[in-house]
Amino acid sequence: MSDTPMSDLMAEHADKNSAESYAQFLTLFRDSVVGVVGIGTVTHDAQGRPATGPGFSVGRTTHGDGQPRILAFADPETAAQAPGSQCNAGVPGQVLLKMAADNPACDGILVNSATRPISLVISKKTAQSAVGQGFGVSLPRP
Repeated sequence: MSDTPMSDLMAEHADKNSAESYAQFLTLFRDSVVGVVGIGTVTHDAQGRPATGPGFSVGRTTHGDGQPRILAFADPETAAQAPGSQCNAGVPGQVLLKMAADNPACDGILVNSATRPISLVISKKTAQSAVGQGFGVSLPRP
């Protein structure tokens, strides 16, 4: 996993808008714990770490174009500290990609930067491609 915060890669992609910068962001997203609005029961595993309980789900948003997407936050430790933050749980990015790919009522993922007013969309098509084939610079762009 990279030592670069995901919010920094999001800003880099916003500046460059290249397939390579988007692929770097997606790879880090997949390999990281990503912040979410956790809804439902959270328990703890044998090591005392938070774990989802029965009925746990993640929040969605229709911000932007009105399409329903999973609401995610880059760098959840930082995002959760922001005043008024809705980020209250973390989920592996690969799990969120699978959720977006498999849910017919979901059109992808909206990822908010923890440090800048930047959001990136991971489309359903990109999530399906990522789950099915891994990452590369030839992924469909949002």
